[in-house]
Amino acid sequence: MASDSARFPNSWSWSSTRNRAAAFLLVLVLAGVALSQFVSLERPFAAARLRGTLIVAVPPRPAPVLNVGHVDRTLRSPDPLSAALAADLGRRLGLSVDLLLRDPDSAAAAVATGKADVAIDGLPFQPNASLSFAPVSYANGRGLGLVLRHGQVHDWEDLHAGSICTSTGNVYGSRAAKLHGARLLAFDRPLDALLAFQAGECTALVDDELIIKSLLKQPDWSYYRVLPGAIAPTPAFIATPGGDAASMRFIYTAVRGWRQSRWLATVRETVAKQLAFDMFIAENDLYCH
Repeated sequence: MASDSARFPNSWSWSSTRNRAAAFLLVLVLAGVALSQFVSLERPFAAARLRGTLIVAVPPRPAPVLNVGHVDRTLRSPDPLSAALAADLGRRLGLSVDLLLRDPDSAAAAVATGKADVAIDGLPFQPNASLSFAPVSYANGRGLGLVLRHGQVHDWEDLHAGSICTSTGNVYGSRAAKLHGARLLAFDRPLDALLAFQAGECTALVDDELIIKSLLKQPDWSYYRVLPGAIAPTPAFIATPGGDAASMRFIYTAVRGWRQSRWLATVRETVAKQLAFDMFIAENDLYCH
């Protein structure tokens, strides 16, 4: 009668193969655990997740918005567009948002020094060792120019040596002034720019087309007309800490999503309608002195 080894000559090699397969699977499991730990370190905004709050540097605006008489400019409120973008970033991350009011230079410095996780402040694309920028601009849409209906300005070229009313940080006004050789009058509040234009302090008003169109629906703006053509926005980018590739990729995906879904246009329209409403209240003496 044949022995077991003679009857099953490959039993030892089969057992050895099975052991090697089990060992290989164990290695894969351990490698997966290690990789998952590594990937967790690469999650975007790690410091904000540990803190439980996303700190976003945004431009300040004088408050209260509707005060047309004396304005206490030591009181500041967040720029509404930047605040809306910050809120959506927090929503995407599942974090609450803390807004840090900073001008562009201070906003960039806040991110570089770790006082803020991200800056949404109309910044140019200038990556360096301490700052990263997602290479997609969140400024979209187009700007329009508004002039007196029966005035001497008929085209953009007629603005040469004239003046343009706009608000500080406006992505259309500064570009229009540079392109057409006009003097730029920038006001802290968008409402102040509208009031100055109506008071005749500038040749033209340049702003988001959605704002201009909302204003033209009001009777008091029937004395004005839109210049032919439009102004593209000055590109504006969102800053994250230098070397933080995961956070930069997160911002890139978010901004592309905003643009592709027309969410940005919806936010711009909300801001435009609110500003037009504020102007209506100001014109009709319903504001607080």
